[in-house]
Amino acid sequence: MSASSMLAEHANRHGLELQRLETALEWQVSHWSGDMSDQDLKEWAAWLASHSGNQHAWHEVERLAGRLELVSPELGRESLKRPSSINRRQVLALLGLAGAGGMVARTGWVQRTIADCHCGPGEQRELSLPGGGELRVNTESAVNLYQGKIEVFPGSEIALDTRSASQSALFVEMAGLQWQAGKSHSVLRDYGDQLRVSLLAGEVALLSGHAGAPLIVHEGEEVLLSPGGLQRRPLDTAAVLAWTRGVLLADRMSMGDFLAELGRYRRGFLYCDDAVKDLIVSGAYPVNDTDFALQSLAQALPVEVHYRTPWLVHVSHAEKNLVAV
Repeated sequence: MSASSMLAEHANRHGLELQRLETALEWQVSHWSGDMSDQDLKEWAAWLASHSGNQHAWHEVERLAGRLELVSPELGRESLKRPSSINRRQVLALLGLAGAGGMVARTGWVQRTIADCHCGPGEQRELSLPGGGELRVNTESAVNLYQGKIEVFPGSEIALDTRSASQSALFVEMAGLQWQAGKSHSVLRDYGDQLRVSLLAGEVALLSGHAGAPLIVHEGEEVLLSPGGLQRRPLDTAAVLAWTRGVLLADRMSMGDFLAELGRYRRGFLYCDDAVKDLIVSGAYPVNDTDFALQSLAQALPVEVHYRTPWLVHVSHAEKNLVAV
């Protein structure tokens, strides 16, 4: 049976109109591509609200996505833009096969979803390592654990404490770099175009895949690595560890950047108007209750939070209602 036939059978089995299911899948692929404009998001919300059949189809797509834990725009952007002979229709059918019981190729995003430890939006996990030490994995992050090695997937954030480990022969691979953890405590984040290594205790030597002297990172130091060069700066311990305490700590962060950070901890999409994207946000916000964080934001700043759907949240400038007296 062809992929398209299996998708049609899946729609029939779940009481869905095939065209609406295909449209919902189209929208999901667009979301994953990372190229959705504000206008696209509004059109998606309008399509979703226009018919109960659209909502039914979208709920099913969400369920399929949940089975594969395919909810990160970064993951979708990575896989959809990779050169491939698979066309868009085949991508849609492939997603449909996730619910139809078909085989899914081991592409980048699938590798990530079946990693030894994978956290979806808003999830965190803490693991005890075999040789001693603790590993904490943040939202939208994934790692593979091998004998004596931790492989950190692109776009991930982890905290690694090996000070209590019985052995020092634990290597970490992340963003093309490798280092021996030794007796150290570090927080690592891959931003895609930049890698941040924050060292709370100990000392590590970063080795690239090319010949050259190792980069030494010292206790109390933070190193930012990007194609543009290297930056060292003193470590802000409270800010670096905030996520491990379930807090998003904003220190004069722009509204646009703040929503991007908060959006890592919830399913769906947060976006704001240009009129408020440069507003300054400061404070401590809970990442385990992003709705409360958004309410707190509206209380602290002249903004309004609009829930277009449970998955689409829009922040705009507050409209002042003047009452004549």
